[in-house]
Amino acid sequence: MSKRAQFFVGLTIASGVCLVAYCLAEEAVVVPSSAYLVAVLLAMLASTLKVHLPGITGTISVNFLLILIAVAVFTFAETVLLASLACILQCLWRPRSRPRIVQVSFNVATLAISSGASYRISHVFAGSSTEHLAVLMAVAAWVYFVADTLLVSGVLSLVQGKSLLAVWQQCYLWSFPYYLVGAAVAGLAVATHQSAGWLMALLILPVMYLVYVFYRICVERAGLRSIAPAAR
Repeated sequence: MSKRAQFFVGLTIASGVCLVAYCLAEEAVVVPSSAYLVAVLLAMLASTLKVHLPGITGTISVNFLLILIAVAVFTFAETVLLASLACILQCLWRPRSRPRIVQVSFNVATLAISSGASYRISHVFAGSSTEHLAVLMAVAAWVYFVADTLLVSGVLSLVQGKSLLAVWQQCYLWSFPYYLVGAAVAGLAVATHQSAGWLMALLILPVMYLVYVFYRICVERAGLRSIAPAAR
């Protein structure tokens, strides 16, 4: 790995560590609600439903659905911590090869930064009111997708000496519809929670699994060309 790549990885990890530490300090004196604990458990469960991307060691997990729900329902700190915990399990659950500490650290930092940016920017556009849920979900999904995939593509481009845009388009641009579908499902779950409570919102579980199965089939049929090893 080149010095530029090492610097990029180190800067990302340092930023993620600072962000997670800030969120832990924010939540240190707050007793988590039962709804949040359930959401964390569901995010951990969703982290086991991951699609292996052909040709690279990276995966995409259904846990981003719970991250988007957290953006709409919970606080900034709760959202970042949920995403970080989900990412740890995603990295460690049945990997094709044993991940290194730096890989796990980079991935956790990436999701912490992506979820944090998604929360802040989406709430700027939609405000704190739930009246603009569609706008909130759409912006949150877009920001999360761009931040997450660009950070990973940044490492790949530095390692391979290729254009960032070229690597990003080849690796991840085709997966954007998956995130849009996820935003729709997450928005439906939040709307159901607001009108009928969390028990009815749990109906998202079979839908979440169907999204996972559908995307896995699409990826297997696509047979994307191998480009480089990734971290997640």
